[in-house]
Amino acid sequence: MLAIAFVLFASVLVESRPFNITDLIIPHIVPPGQDEIEIECRYDANFTLLNWFKGNTEFFRYKPGAAPSTRSFPILGVGRIELVHCGPTACRLRLGALTEEATGIYKCDIEKEVPPYQFESRTGYMEVHGHKHRKPVLEGLAEEFGEDDDMQAYCRGAPGAEIRWYINGQEMEQMRGSLAFKKKSSRLHFLGIPPTVTIQCAEYRFGKLSGSNQGKARWKEMHNEETPQEQRNGAAALYSGFYVIFMSYVFKLL
Repeated sequence: MLAIAFVLFASVLVESRPFNITDLIIPHIVPPGQDEIEIECRYDANFTLLNWFKGNTEFFRYKPGAAPSTRSFPILGVGRIELVHCGPTACRLRLGALTEEATGIYKCDIEKEVPPYQFESRTGYMEVHGHKHRKPVLEGLAEEFGEDDDMQAYCRGAPGAEIRWYINGQEMEQMRGSLAFKKKSSRLHFLGIPPTVTIQCAEYRFGKLSGSNQGKARWKEMHNEETPQEQRNGAAALYSGFYVIFMSYVFKLL
């Protein structure tokens, strides 16, 4: 009986634990000459998933109990992502080989994916200075696209560099090493208001980012192509129709 009471008491303590991100440690300024920093997310929560984002792009995931429990994903501006420690109270990462494209908003999300569902998020801004890098030549990208149009671009990088392509920060792994980008456009690629898509070309040497460039395109909008005269004629016809209906109603009343 005592054992059952202890188990019930422990379960109550677990359920009553707060679900909070207590602190987010991100340097506001990374000065010239420093190309490595550490970021940390501290929490008081029983979560099932933790994600790190730069903007809307995920670059690290921690799922306690999974095998493996952590995964990292490449992002432009950060050449190296290293796990320092992720555990019950904090998740700390080391970001290295930074360039100025690492500047942006960083976010730590925690969530409990089983009922009762819970979610918490905290953001911070980091600005990287003095880390210039070369930009490959990116050309051939049209200014706008519609559904199933061919999206094409060409990238001229440094000799010996491997070219990698990204759409809205997500790498197109099947295109690694290709100097030409080609893909059918889709509404799913175009985000935001107004809808836009970002195509990025990145150079990698020995597995590390050495340069990148990007271009943006917008979704084709349907425009009313009638001439002013056609618009006036249409309005006149609509007015005439209403007038006929109105007079017919009047004569019925008489």
